[in-house]
Amino acid sequence: MKKILITGVNGFIGHSAAEYFGKEYEVHGMDISTEYRGDGGKITYYQCNMSGSPAELSMIVTGVQPDVILHCAGSANVGASVVNPMADLDGNLHSLYQLLIALRSIEKKPKIIFLSSAGVYGNPKQLPIRETDAPAPISPYGLHKLMCEQLCHYYNEVYGYHIRSVRIFSVYGSGLRKQLLWDIYQKYQSTGVISLFGTGDETRDFIHVSDLMRALSCVLAYDGPEEIFNVANGEEVSIRELAHTYAKTLGEPENIVTFNGETKAGDPKNWRADISLLKSIGYKKQMGLTEGISDYVTWVREQG
Repeated sequence: MKKILITGVNGFIGHSAAEYFGKEYEVHGMDISTEYRGDGGKITYYQCNMSGSPAELSMIVTGVQPDVILHCAGSANVGASVVNPMADLDGNLHSLYQLLIALRSIEKKPKIIFLSSAGVYGNPKQLPIRETDAPAPISPYGLHKLMCEQLCHYYNEVYGYHIRSVRIFSVYGSGLRKQLLWDIYQKYQSTGVISLFGTGDETRDFIHVSDLMRALSCVLAYDGPEEIFNVANGEEVSIRELAHTYAKTLGEPENIVTFNGETKAGDPKNWRADISLLKSIGYKKQMGLTEGISDYVTWVREQG
């Protein structure tokens, strides 16, 4: 059985990937925590600070000899990157660089997927956003993800690696304990209302984590020349529409949702991805937004 190494395996996407790819691969997971936080399944786990333990990282990679690497590790908080950009640089660019350096100690060149972000686009000049559109990040997080993509391209060109960067838009699903859907529930629980930043007219392109896994599988199977893939559903959904659907799922009226008109630093206004390339390699959406929110609400209520 082929081996997959998942970095950041204790994170939202990393944990989902360990479950999903465990059906096809021997899973090896790496994270900074002392133990694997998953809920079962066969996984060989390694504790490692990727940006601070190069010798240990090299030893892990040499021991595993992975056929596939899914690099999920890294900082994933736009607001925190604005407050402390150096920590974001360390969590994103430095950890990736250390991984790529470690890989040069083995002969095998595994297929690698780097989890980038739509944050590299910033506020696009037109919608839908194509992979060929010029990046224009408006946060340190977006900038550092772009730098990571450039590093991946460098390793492909100079060292002959097989690295694909996936620009994930707004992923959500059971297990996500941060970002918009989590924040909505926490506010509802504590105040009985849902008060959000912005005007509500801001838009995002949402993709459920189960569909994200199918998209990653398509990218892994692809053997063409493209290195960059938009990963979304090509659907522009306003935050107001999302919040109203959420309120309805909670059994509450839409008027419990309010917006304060304030914009958070680093947050873009409107997103919708062109996913023509992703569709051309076999991706098809299976989880609609209403169903996905219902699934999330069921999960988050179980958390107490």
